Amino acid sequence: MRRRTFALSLLAAPAQAQPAAWPSRPIRLLVAFSAGTASDLLGRLVAQRLSERMGASFVVENREGAGGTIAAALAARAAPDGHSLFLSTTALALAPRLFRQVTFRPVEDFASIGVIGWAPNVFVVGQGSPVTSMAGLIEAARQAPGRIRYASSGPGSGSWNAAELLKDLAGIEMEEIPYSSTAQATTDAITGQVDLHIPNLAGALPHIRGGRLRALAVTGRTRSASAPDIPATAELLPGFDAAGLFGLSGPAGLPAPVVERLNAELNAVLADPAVLATFRAAGVDPAPGPPEALSHAIADTLSRWSALMDRVGFRPQ
Repeated sequence: MRRRTFALSLLAAPAQAQPAAWPSRPIRLLVAFSAGTASDLLGRLVAQRLSERMGASFVVENREGAGGTIAAALAARAAPDGHSLFLSTTALALAPRLFRQVTFRPVEDFASIGVIGWAPNVFVVGQGSPVTSMAGLIEAARQAPGRIRYASSGPGSGSWNAAELLKDLAGIEMEEIPYSSTAQATTDAITGQVDLHIPNLAGALPHIRGGRLRALAVTGRTRSASAPDIPATAELLPGFDAAGLFGLSGPAGLPAPVVERLNAELNAVLADPAVLATFRAAGVDPAPGPPEALSHAIADTLSRWSALMDRVGFRPQ
């Protein structure tokens, strides 16, 4: 478990109705993945900016393990008093479909505060590959079914989701090669040990810009502001959307004034030019909006990927 506390800001909080004496102690932000991951970095940035705006202390607590379900279960059981928040991700939405024993419901057991943003992955091949576009990849897979080998981080991961959706929509077959290390998968893609890799955009960009990997398309529904020169897969396959979700939530029953205050502050953070620049570097497209946008996104994510997993015959572990 790793903790970090942000100092109190001297900035005054805007006048708004809220429970008396809230916050009366540090606000804990549970992050389901370890320090240094995209979730951790994003959570710390949002916590720091909220701390500065609200004049409150935030504590980021990493509780990794079990595919993100440990932190999610803790968040769902926390007192709904505004002092425990959770960085929601695609992992929260997919938990009931990936695991047999999950003690929480992704929508009903959480109070949505707002979507933070969407982070696409990117289809890449080594520079030595004859494939130069998504259309070329699909054609190569059709010409030799099952011969394209793609690096996968396992069911429910961004790479697996994107590959399985591509197979489903394009009507092609590819061979999954499991990897426990994204770094090793990237190395093997560069050297041609695997034909296709689908890492997160931020991690791949240095290799793309450095000429070691060739980008084919991002996995979001539109091009990413982080790399507008890379096409979106949906430009070739309408309806393709495999971007990762990030949001801010709390336990169910969070008082409406707390939700409203946090949503307003979160949207203000997402409009900050300095934050936008950091998000762009991290491959995240911010998505400010109302609280219910997050619950809708989680429900839609679970529905869409559950349907795909049913079609490919994936069973919960």
